[in-house]
Amino acid sequence: MRSSSTVDRTLLGLVCCFALLAQDAGALEQQVQRYLQEQKPQLAIPILRQIISLDPKNLNAQANLGVLLFFQGDYAEALPYLRTALRMQPDLWRIQALLGIAEKRTGDPLAAQGDLERAFSNLDDKKIQIETGLELIDIHSASGRFDRALAIAAKLQEQAPQNPQILLVTHDITRRILDQTLLSMMLVAPDSAEMHVMMAHDFGRQGDHNNAIAHYREALRLNPKLTGTHFQLAEELRTSADPAHNAQAENEYKAALKVNPYDAPSWRQLGFVMTAKGDFKAAEEQYRKAFALQPRDADARTGLAIVLISANRTNEAIALLESALKDDPANLVAHYRLSQLYRRVGRTADAERETEAFNHYKEVKDKLGKVFKQLAGPAGPM
Repeated sequence: MRSSSTVDRTLLGLVCCFALLAQDAGALEQQVQRYLQEQKPQLAIPILRQIISLDPKNLNAQANLGVLLFFQGDYAEALPYLRTALRMQPDLWRIQALLGIAEKRTGDPLAAQGDLERAFSNLDDKKIQIETGLELIDIHSASGRFDRALAIAAKLQEQAPQNPQILLVTHDITRRILDQTLLSMMLVAPDSAEMHVMMAHDFGRQGDHNNAIAHYREALRLNPKLTGTHFQLAEELRTSADPAHNAQAENEYKAALKVNPYDAPSWRQLGFVMTAKGDFKAAEEQYRKAFALQPRDADARTGLAIVLISANRTNEAIALLESALKDDPANLVAHYRLSQLYRRVGRTADAERETEAFNHYKEVKDKLGKVFKQLAGPAGPM
């Protein structure tokens, strides 16, 4: 039997050993911090490995090593360290996001989806949240879950509305949803009114007004009360190069309002038609109905302002145009009309500012027009 003094010496030796390990780990951690401050991650990685060998429960070392390996592109090697850190502290949301991305890039999309979804709703770092969301979108899109992908894209757009990468993936998702729904419609209801509306939309995007009009008419023949179709037909008629078509737009707007008297866009566009005919009294009535239904409709306010200008109600028109531009800063007509009115009342500096804004947004619109024309291309065979 060992004496008590032998046991005491053994315990003392273990305590001294643990103290030395703690001192060694502390010194190594200082080295890691120095290398990280000097932006030398390659030198920090082996030191972190040493710390973990001395103290496997060192949370900072596990997490930092996983992060450094991740950003070195060593995703497979980063995984065990990231997972260990999360087991030790489950609310490390940035670590969980990196773990999900690493899992995705090493061919484990199911595990990646779970980790990314848990992290996404808890992250407070915008940059990492965007990266996490984009990875999730890619996983959902690859599996055909476009509704879930689009929901995440919408959240990302709230965070960063001018991020080109987010706009691109949103555009891609919506195009793929469109293709998917068109294929589904062709399979389940190829001769329906709804199918003709979808075909009309496609022709309209290509600039083929005649075919678009024909398909809208066929849709209405099959279902005269199909929601929104009279308005869509009216828009194609109004923007057609054929004057005979233009003349038919008014009746279609009126037909839309018979189906739905609360159709604000139809009231607004009917006001536009009445203005073009010189019937300013009727136009004002239509615009005010549209404005009452949709108070933030900048086009309705702009149209009403034009009617008021014709009656020399300058101050009312200026107020309407200014409020329209608050909701739609790119409204070309509002900028142009407001520059004229400002000049009329002697506000030269304001007039110049509106002229510059008009020229800027016109240039942008012209560029977009060229892009859309190139995207549409020639109409292909059906």
